[in-house]
Amino acid sequence: MSKADSLGGSATFDAVAQPMSSRAASFAAFAGQAPAPSVAGHSSPHTPRVPIGHLAPNPYNPRVTYAAIEEMADSLASKGIIQPLTVVTCEAFLAAYPDHAEDLTGAEFVVVDGNRRLAGAKLAGLDDVPIHVDDALAQDADTLLETALTAAVQHEDLAPLDEAKALERLVQVHGSQRAVARALGKSSGWVTQRLALLKLTPELKQALESKTLPVKVARTVGQLPEQQQQSAAEEALAQRAKQKSESPRKAESAYPVSTPAPTAEKAQERSVNSSNEMATADLGVLAADLKRRLTPQQLEELAELLLS
Repeated sequence: MSKADSLGGSATFDAVAQPMSSRAASFAAFAGQAPAPSVAGHSSPHTPRVPIGHLAPNPYNPRVTYAAIEEMADSLASKGIIQPLTVVTCEAFLAAYPDHAEDLTGAEFVVVDGNRRLAGAKLAGLDDVPIHVDDALAQDADTLLETALTAAVQHEDLAPLDEAKALERLVQVHGSQRAVARALGKSSGWVTQRLALLKLTPELKQALESKTLPVKVARTVGQLPEQQQQSAAEEALAQRAKQKSESPRKAESAYPVSTPAPTAEKAQERSVNSSNEMATADLGVLAADLKRRLTPQQLEELAELLLS
């Protein structure tokens, strides 16, 4: 599936069939809908490779930490890098961000998409890596920032808080959460849930980073006032623990020893009926709880997310 397919329709990407500005053409190429424009002095019929020392990580990379970097390094050491790193020349980057000259000393290119792969390649001891040069991505500061953040958000292994920070900066670039949702092919509720992580208390953010607080719970709790978050998180964790402890007992007591095992057909019918009854009861409790916890606007966004 191309990046365009995963991003979904948007005004930017749908415009590729029409005459486009260089910025629009650049984003279309990044989404996989059109060949990237060639860069003067750097075009090649094959993918060029450059020494790792010639590459600098993007100072605006939203990924604060690199998950499972050791595993990636092991894979790169044995198989190499399959997907080229998307880069811009240092000259193009400094034209957009002139204050970063000291950060790029000795480098020829700045990585826009592939900073984690670059870190893994360094750890693996690779001498060079394949690159795709596209200076159109550095046409201006907004374009460069938006490209890097969009690429980061599309990576599934982006840490939850890093993803939320990237979305927050995308909102600053686009001007609204709704515009960000359209650009990413997501619903407004999807964006709202992830931005809610930034509203967590410092203690809950730490719990999220240490994986003692599940992401789904954190996204719900983050939409509550700070004074309610700790108790809501504890209640949610207690409910999860209770459900896990009850599951084995329910499985053991489903069929008493003295009762003959039902036929496969009857067992399936009983399972479906039981599941439907439990689902109806659970949904009623959940609906009442959500009405108590969420504002009307949050309920509307939740409904939009569920229907998307």
